[in-house]
Amino acid sequence: MSYLSKEQRREAILQAAMRVALSEGFTNMTVRRIASEAQVAAGQVHHHFASAGELKSQAFVRLIRALLDAEVVAENASWRERLHAMLGSDDGSFEPYVRLWREAQLLATRDAEIKSAYVLTMEMWHQETVAIIRAGAAAQAFTLKDRAENIAWRLIGLVCGLDGFYVLNIPDMDDTAFNQHLDTLIGLELY
Repeated sequence: MSYLSKEQRREAILQAAMRVALSEGFTNMTVRRIASEAQVAAGQVHHHFASAGELKSQAFVRLIRALLDAEVVAENASWRERLHAMLGSDDGSFEPYVRLWREAQLLATRDAEIKSAYVLTMEMWHQETVAIIRAGAAAQAFTLKDRAENIAWRLIGLVCGLDGFYVLNIPDMDDTAFNQHLDTLIGLELY
């Protein structure tokens, strides 16, 4: 293996942690597993990160940032389509990210570092949602009946609640129902 600077080695370890997180979840994100994936000694992981929790949290935030930045709809999509995609894409390739987000929500109750990362990612999601709502309103595609920040939190709250129903296999809560409920609330909030 070629020589890597401190920053490059740290980044390689973080990238390895991200791969493990997506494929195996938080539970399997052990220092040993990440070191193996990064092809470094476990001591290198400890050298570059204060704790396994710090590494997990940073990997999680970076993954959710990538999810939020993903181009899901065409450049010429309507503002409603953009908002819908930000709140609930049907793209199955995002399932590992969603699965990790769900796991982070559960871990947040007992892990302060994961909780901080989870709260940060919710705030990131909120900011992206607010930006779409404001841009849609500026383009006169949306009518704001309340502050964009409040509307965004209500929409995110609906999505989180619907996702909980979906995970529990509640009858009549499938992808079609999820999309219908989301479209209904978007319509009530912004039209």
